[in-house]
Formats: sequence, C-alpha cells, structure tokens
Amino acid sequence: MNWYPQVGTGSIAQLPVTRTRKWRAITNSLESGEEVMLPDTTAGQIDWKLTYQDLGSAEAQSLSSLFTASRGQFAPFGFVDPLANLLGWSEALSQSCWQAGLLQLNAGITDPLGTQRASSLANPNTAAQMLQQTVAIPGNYVACFSAYLWSAVVGTVTLERDRTQATVNVGPFWTRAYVSGQGGSGTAQSTFSIVLATGQLIGVWGLQVETQPYPSAYKQTEVPLGIYQETYFAGDELTTTSTAPGLSSCEIALISRV
Repeated sequence: MNWYPQVGTGSIAQLPVTRTRKWRAITNSLESGEEVMLPDTTAGQIDWKLTYQDLGSAEAQSLSSLFTASRGQFAPFGFVDPLANLLGWSEALSQSCWQAGLLQLNAGITDPLGTQRASSLANPNTAAQMLQQTVAIPGNYVACFSAYLWSAVVGTVTLERDRTQATVNVGPFWTRAYVSGQGGSGTAQSTFSIVLATGQLIGVWGLQVETQPYPSAYKQTEVPLGIYQETYFAGDELTTTSTAPGLSSCEIALISRV
C-alpha cells in the first residue's frame, strides 16, 4: 500500500491544516408529511486541505509521485492525521490495545494537572518489563512517542519505538520525555514502549504518538483514530508552483473515507 509522504524533517503537513468532518443521513418523506431519517454510516468522510510552502525538489517529487501512482482520484492510499494522538485509550492502560507484560497497573493517581488521571506502573519482577502499544504506521515514517513521567526515586526510564531508544531521567517532579525517529525499515507497523527496570515504580500520564519529530500539546484519546487507509486525492490535477530555484509551493485536497 502507498502512504502519503512526509516532508521536511518528518511532518505530514505544514500549518495551517483544514480538517472538515462530514456525516450523511438518508431522509424518507412520507405522504403524511412525516420524515424518517437514518444515518448513512458508510458515507462519512474527512476533507483535508493541505498547503505547502518552500518544498525542496525531492519533497515536491514525492507528492507528485504519489499522485501519479494513485492516477489522480482513482486509487486509495494511506494517510495519517497530522493533528492526532495515534494511541488508543491514552489514559486507560488496562484496555486491550495495551500490552503490560507482568507490570502492575494502578489508575487514578495525581497527574501534572492536579487531577487523578495518571497511572502508576510497578515492576516487581526479576527482569525488565514493558508497557507497549502497536500502531499501524509505516516503519519509515518519522514519529514521536512522548509521556509525562514521575518517580519517587531518581532514576532512568527507557522509551522505545521499535529499535530506536531514548533513556530519560525521572524524579519527584513530572517531566515530559520523548523518543523520536523512524522505526523498522519496510515494516507496516511500529511498537511504542516504556521499559521499567527490576523493582522500578513510576507514574505515567499523557502518552502520545504523532507523526512529527517533536511532541505537541497532549490530546487524550479513547478508541484509536487518526489512520485512514482509504484516502484519495480530491481532484485529477496537482498544480505545483516554482517559487525560487529548487523551491515550490502547492495546495492539496484529500478525502478520507471513515
């Protein structure tokens, strides 16, 4: 499957991004004047308007190549919401999308906002244990995995995206840590993990994955959303304007079926 390319250092889009969610309902008007209205659940879509400035030659070519491979509006490709947290149930770590190994989980501890939406993770075992979730994004996408971490005892925690690791310091103050980079080459999904050493106890909140190099403001999630494998170009023309030697601009309209 083809995927929409990233540009720059690893972003899907440049700001501003226009995202319009559309629903459709079917209405049947009866002779009595009554109307019966039912949702058409298979006809929902998201319209995207993406504007790019100062694209390099390779970046402009990657967009043109996808347009050619898709034959304009004809063939679908994968698209990742550039505004979304791609993790499911970011504050409910007991949900089935999370794999916690032999870690002990407790919800309802105080988070950085002063509410009780964070969780504690404890590893009483004799080997390191992971909290992890797998996301269906291509391995060659740049992605950022971030979390707010706390520990009563000063130490370190490892964040992972496949084979990419970042070892971060934790202590008695909430700190946002992240790991950024590409995953496994040629893979169709990536696994994001927090690794706890033997005997370690930490607090965690604000888990987030996004397809860009650095973390943005945390977005709470429930059911996983943001990956659209049936996306189309909205027209059969792609216009790119040369603005300077080696630089281009363009506007792209997409439609994602949901």
